[in-house]
Amino acid sequence: MRKRRNKLLPGLTILAVLLAGLLTYQVFATPSGNFINVRGISANQYLLKQRNGTIINQRKPQKKIAIASLTKIMTALCMIEQTEDLNQLTTVPETIFLDIQQNNLAVAGLQPGEVISYRDLLHGILLPSGADATMTAVLSVSGNEEAFVAEMNRKAAELGMNNTHFTNSIGLDTEDHYSTVEDLALLLEYALTNETFYQTFTCLYYQGAATNCHPGGNYFTSSLISRGESLELTNGQIIGGKTGYTKKAGLCLASLAQINGEEYLLILAGSKGDSQSEQFNLIESRKLYNESLP
Repeated sequence: MRKRRNKLLPGLTILAVLLAGLLTYQVFATPSGNFINVRGISANQYLLKQRNGTIINQRKPQKKIAIASLTKIMTALCMIEQTEDLNQLTTVPETIFLDIQQNNLAVAGLQPGEVISYRDLLHGILLPSGADATMTAVLSVSGNEEAFVAEMNRKAAELGMNNTHFTNSIGLDTEDHYSTVEDLALLLEYALTNETFYQTFTCLYYQGAATNCHPGGNYFTSSLISRGESLELTNGQIIGGKTGYTKKAGLCLASLAQINGEEYLLILAGSKGDSQSEQFNLIESRKLYNESLP
């Protein structure tokens, strides 16, 4: 007896293939567009790009967020551009330490009345993220924080950081202090064209000159490596960065990596954890570099 051929099977097969493809796309498509979906990333926002090149991966790049001490990238840049001689000396004011204590801010270990160079202050800002170094530089350069912050906002406007506004030089959470990972990538890319900034940003250890309070000089270690987390990547390494954390901002990291002979920068914000937890900002940055790039 001749079997009847089910004419519906070919159509059903094609439909099944199409549905399977659609489901696969839904699993791996990202809200930010056709970028690689790297699993296990708690960061709410990030942007990875080739330096002076194309965007590789991103998540919510234009969302306005708290940025914690990533603020100090702009602080350091403005300090460099407004200081004629970084070897010039200034004095650490005693008045800054009450605010530092009340806000429980990270410090570089400077002492009231310490006479220190702007160059050493710059390293104290970017490596250990010292509020003492930051506030000393700001007051020395502009006389008061309001004038310095006005310069930060002027520079942001000049660079086209249209979704950024600063109210302080340290990164304290306030309602009107915000940026985006897109704007911060723009800022970092510009700042890295300055040789002094580049050298400081990629410095992991720094021995300062002797001062009246530290005869052996201030010794600074980058917060990138202060807790023993690896900077090694599958095909390269992270060569510099600036960390940040507040309760509102989460763990943040702006980093520069060299991979297969090319440089890439990554702005990551809103990772899980806190200042006492594992460095999820660095752990997730490594993961994004490794899995977003060949």
